[in-house]
Amino acid sequence: MASISFIIPSVNRESLHRTVASIEVRKGDEVLVEYDLPPTGRWGNDQRNKAMARAIGDYLAFIDDDDSYVPCHRQIMEDAITENPGKPILFRMQYPDGRYVWKVKSIYPGNVGSPMILVPNDKKMLYKWFSGRNMADYIFIRNWGWKDEEVVWSDKIIALLGHNNERLPI
Repeated sequence: MASISFIIPSVNRESLHRTVASIEVRKGDEVLVEYDLPPTGRWGNDQRNKAMARAIGDYLAFIDDDDSYVPCHRQIMEDAITENPGKPILFRMQYPDGRYVWKVKSIYPGNVGSPMILVPNDKKMLYKWFSGRNMADYIFIRNWGWKDEEVVWSDKIIALLGHNNERLPI
């Protein structure tokens, strides 16, 4: 069984407790919360980089402090890892109004988000999260060492987003 490092950048919102409580951990998993206090407005990207540097899990999963995982997400992740060892996996995530991301199996801004990412913790293949960028999830995925054809797209929703983002073209 692969271990997962769950990475949460946080500005210490009330919803952080809900986020942490939604994480189903198994032996070897870890939950890494990196605080951005006082908030810098850099979208949590510096915190993701710090947590990635110290993460020891076989895989990395990212979730924001206003989002939560669906029940049984850990088993969904484990099944995907078993079926696709060593590959990055992009799941779906859903907004409160029912919209979900992704709709098309393609890496472009607005079609990917950090809570959908499950990626091997291979430091030489990973890219950094750009500070102060609201498209850092897209940049992170676009520039990692895996080729587009190596990315696994899973139809399963693993994360529920705590907000509606009307800017997404979905």
